Amino acid sequence: MVRLAAPKVIHRMRSVEVFPDPAFRLRVMRVPMHGSGPTPHAHEFEELVLITGGRGMHNIGSESYPIDAGEVFVVLRGMSHHYPETQGLSLINILYDPRRFRVPRADLAALPGYHALFEVEPRLRQRERFQNRLKLPLRELGPLLGIVAEMERELTERSPGYRFLATAHFERIVGFLARAYTHTAAPGARPVTQISEALAFLEQHYAEPVTVEDVAEAAGTSPTSLYRLFREVVGRSPIDYLIHLRIEKAAQLLRRGGLRVGEVSGAVGFNDSNYFARQFRSVTGRSPREYARG
Repeated sequence: MVRLAAPKVIHRMRSVEVFPDPAFRLRVMRVPMHGSGPTPHAHEFEELVLITGGRGMHNIGSESYPIDAGEVFVVLRGMSHHYPETQGLSLINILYDPRRFRVPRADLAALPGYHALFEVEPRLRQRERFQNRLKLPLRELGPLLGIVAEMERELTERSPGYRFLATAHFERIVGFLARAYTHTAAPGARPVTQISEALAFLEQHYAEPVTVEDVAEAAGTSPTSLYRLFREVVGRSPIDYLIHLRIEKAAQLLRRGGLRVGEVSGAVGFNDSNYFARQFRSVTGRSPREYARG
């Protein structure tokens, strides 16, 4: 790994410059022959990068590492990166703004690979802990590129219903990659694997009585190491994360309607409805009843 001096000024690409439709921030950009670029830049949006051919060097933050065909990685909003050296490098950038373009996670969050690729690995890489990327074999890269082409066609032609169908194709891409990452964890990716397994475990068991020891066992680490990883990647303790996850699930139930506050409280793992109400207000700024009324 090569350490690089951080540039003083970094160009920031704005969403209004990239997305033709400000109300639907999803775009595919193909770069069939990416030249060497010495100047780092950052985005107001997120970027899913698929390396389709060639090789090169990728600098992100203060780290530099080699890339080649089949590699897939995410560049989060605000990260600076560029490709200072390239040799026939071709890539596809899928640009999306999670603040304006939200994809329902459904049961994707139960896949460790989802957390690894889209949440954990980019943040650990940004903090200079290690290098780890998903690398697809060519037999899997082909089907993925087929889905990308379908999404690109919808975004280009803009026929009636294109937003719905483009979103559906993007969901297919996210699901495809989440499964691929789950099944092909790279050597040396232990911190990514551990925190991703922990997040997936909580997603599946948030409504049950869960202890830090339970989560640590599922992740194959110690409670002390788990606590440190959560603080570093998520920014809060495992229990605080669990409380926020339960509140998120409770908010979904309240929006649907049909359940009393006490029933919602029990459904997401709170045994005391008064404690649930206090935590809900602390997280959302409103009581469960106020939230349910909209």
